[in-house]
Amino acid sequence: MFRYLPLLLIFFFQPGNAQEQMLQGTITNGEAPLEAAHILNLSKSLQTISDGEGYFAISAAVSDTIVLSYLGFQNVIFTVDESLLDGEDLHLVMKENGIELGEVTLEYNRALDPVALGLINKRPEKLSTNERKLKEAGDFKAVQLLGILGGSVPIIPMLNKITGRTKRLKRRVAVENENNLKEYLHRNYDDFLNRELGLEKEWTDRFLYYAVVNGSWNDIYPNGNKEQFRFRLIQLYHQYTASMEEGTDLSIPGELPPASGNQ
Repeated sequence: MFRYLPLLLIFFFQPGNAQEQMLQGTITNGEAPLEAAHILNLSKSLQTISDGEGYFAISAAVSDTIVLSYLGFQNVIFTVDESLLDGEDLHLVMKENGIELGEVTLEYNRALDPVALGLINKRPEKLSTNERKLKEAGDFKAVQLLGILGGSVPIIPMLNKITGRTKRLKRRVAVENENNLKEYLHRNYDDFLNRELGLEKEWTDRFLYYAVVNGSWNDIYPNGNKEQFRFRLIQLYHQYTASMEEGTDLSIPGELPPASGNQ
């Protein structure tokens, strides 16, 4: 009989994830179903989207945090309890974000520029001081050495490459861009982090440093909408808290200075 004891122990001491069930239901705006709404299990790092009927299903357990987001609508955040896992479909209603139109001013005799006249496709790119210096320094590539045969090797870019000036300028531009992104997130999403995610203000700067350094922002910064930024911040916040629980030291003093105005 004792040889069956390990099997009995395994049966009675299953890990907690055995209690996970499917949380399912429909998402509407109160009148019609919302298709392609994002559903994120923040606690399990799982996500899905609703179908054409607004229906969704996602694995969840008691105490998991669920986030619903949809373009043009307010996020819905709630904690799963036993009553939500009783097998009954949920009926979740999302509210639209109110859009207040500002004052409209009609402008006459608007000054024409080369873009308006169709002479060029877009306005010249505005460069920061460091970006301008980097552009002037050039970015020498090894393949350009083939120009020796024709006597057309770009000397200045090659010297900047050898002396490390190009590398230093690239780092300055990278740090400048990181600081600009961090200030942008501070300015526009401090209240969201505090109100929706419960992040205390004294931890906001530290989290945003992590988000800037570890997140991928090229696809939404600076022209993405608020829902895209909020969803990205929610994903990074989950990664951040998971790293904290694992004991990872997320602070790297001096690498990225705090955003001005948030000291």
